[in-house]
Amino acid sequence: MKILTLIISPLLLAACGDNNPSPPIAVLTVEETPSMQEPAAAPVATVQATSGPHHFEDPTIVSDEQLNNYYIEMDCEIDGESIGTMTFELWAAAAPIHVRNFLRYADEGLYDTRKYHRILRDFMIQGGSSNNTGSGKGVHGNIKAEFSSEKSRAHRYGVLSMARGGNPASASSQYFVITDSYNPTVKNLDNNYSSFGIMVNGVAVLEQIANIKCTANPSGEPSNPTQKAMVKTCRVVEGTVPQFDEIVRRPMADIGDEPEHIRIQHILISFAGTRTTATRTQEEAEALAAEILKRAKAGEDFDSLVIEFTDDPGGKDTSPKGKYSMLNTGRHNDEADAKSAEIQKEAMALSTALKARVDSKEITYQQASDEFNEATKGLRARLSEIQWLPRGQMVPGFGNIGFNLEVGEIGISNFSKIDSPFGWHIIKRYE
Repeated sequence: MKILTLIISPLLLAACGDNNPSPPIAVLTVEETPSMQEPAAAPVATVQATSGPHHFEDPTIVSDEQLNNYYIEMDCEIDGESIGTMTFELWAAAAPIHVRNFLRYADEGLYDTRKYHRILRDFMIQGGSSNNTGSGKGVHGNIKAEFSSEKSRAHRYGVLSMARGGNPASASSQYFVITDSYNPTVKNLDNNYSSFGIMVNGVAVLEQIANIKCTANPSGEPSNPTQKAMVKTCRVVEGTVPQFDEIVRRPMADIGDEPEHIRIQHILISFAGTRTTATRTQEEAEALAAEILKRAKAGEDFDSLVIEFTDDPGGKDTSPKGKYSMLNTGRHNDEADAKSAEIQKEAMALSTALKARVDSKEITYQQASDEFNEATKGLRARLSEIQWLPRGQMVPGFGNIGFNLEVGEIGISNFSKIDSPFGWHIIKRYE
């Protein structure tokens, strides 16, 4: 596992469990264009906000066919300030179990005042935890999977899907909303996670939540939001879904004069307590980083410096040493995405199988993690040659420095609990 980016790490093992259903986040891609809602006139249907209970739990009161008569509105806020409403169409005909489950929890008020506890800019935002911590489940038990590889239900920007643990039938109350169509991880959700709706209005709201700065969680995933994003009210609405004059896709970010993509070499100098194996003190790490920066700028061979000093566990296995290929915010590479997606499918299958063995008590989590890491060495090597990493998948300091270097220039990202939590990054841009 790479410290900075969690590439094909056993995330089904590390981030998912019966009490923490989560979609995987490792690598990349949806090859199709984002779903769009064609511009249309103002809302065409009379909207009736409903006040439960509707007894969605009882098919004799609300049949599967009648589920088509409802949609969802989420009034959202950040740090107590309203940011607007996201509206979701639900795919009741394709995923009736999930739509009924979601409507039931919404009708009962479970989703009111619930945080988005896990945010990954180039992947998804996750909420619906009953205890607002990420470990909470709903009170009505797990539901049967409704996976699909149909194009109409493909995971893409704005799609509403259900989080789960390693067992395919372990979804409960937690859900996620896709925030990027091109990350290869997104494509690998198809036929592995149950999509059951799509946002038809509220791009600005979704973007504000997705763009919240995040810090690393205990496993190193940079997904802990630094602001409190919350669904203040999740409203069940009866009637035809309105048509909105909005194209639902991720806006192209303004990157100014920065390049769309870069290739860099990197040396991580870490210290004890930063989830690395480094044992030096913070003061020792700072002094060593300054010395290495000086030597690198003086022309010393960067490959040799990486081999001798880097605390990035994967940094010595690439060519050139410490290599990262990075895409700026919102950019993508179709060819690399497609190849990365195929590699990720292999890793996903192995991770799922190992998680099942952990759940059955056949092996321990540590044994599964060790087996995964050993079995995927070849996949990692293949991936490192072709993969382009979204800037948002790296710690912020990495991109803040890397995308502002000229080719051949060397810079440093200094330790910061938010922007550079693993220590000091000496970065050389070579392309």
